[in-house]
Amino acid sequence: MVVFEASNVYALRMSGVFMISLATIWLRTRTMPRWLVFFTYALALVLLVSISLSVWFTLVFPAWVLVISVHMLIGDLRKRSANAESGPERV
Repeated sequence: MVVFEASNVYALRMSGVFMISLATIWLRTRTMPRWLVFFTYALALVLLVSISLSVWFTLVFPAWVLVISVHMLIGDLRKRSANAESGPERV
């Protein structure tokens, strides 16, 4: 049981570090909107400094991945619909 708790805490910290590094890349390349970058920083900070291990903290990372995925999917669908309205491209 102790090993499971230690690995779970380590996994939460590791996902927080991953989120920080990805948010920094997004901030410097301006790939994602600024609000999403700072939202990612805030969630990563929560994962890094959370002392008490709760079941809800384990759901932060998958929920963040869902938000990022939906944002990227909506952006891609908007781009496709804009391209469809402008007509086919000629090469």
